[in-house]
Amino acid sequence: MNPLLLNLFIILSFVAVSCTPNQKTVGTGAAAGAIIGTVIADGDDHKKGALIGAGVGAVAGAAVNKSRSRN
Repeated sequence: MNPLLLNLFIILSFVAVSCTPNQKTVGTGAAAGAIIGTVIADGDDHKKGALIGAGVGAVAGAAVNKSRSRN
């Protein structure tokens, strides 16, 4: 198994048991972004794609959480 995918699976399992809904939303966004970044990265840039995707996903998860808390 690809070590990067194994690490992403471990991170996703930690996200599933996060303490607060805020952490869960941000963590889920980061995990989803990392997986998507890994899949769409070109050549040997899978780690870079995962890091960029995780950052973008975390920001998106925080934005979703903020919009949910306003309602």
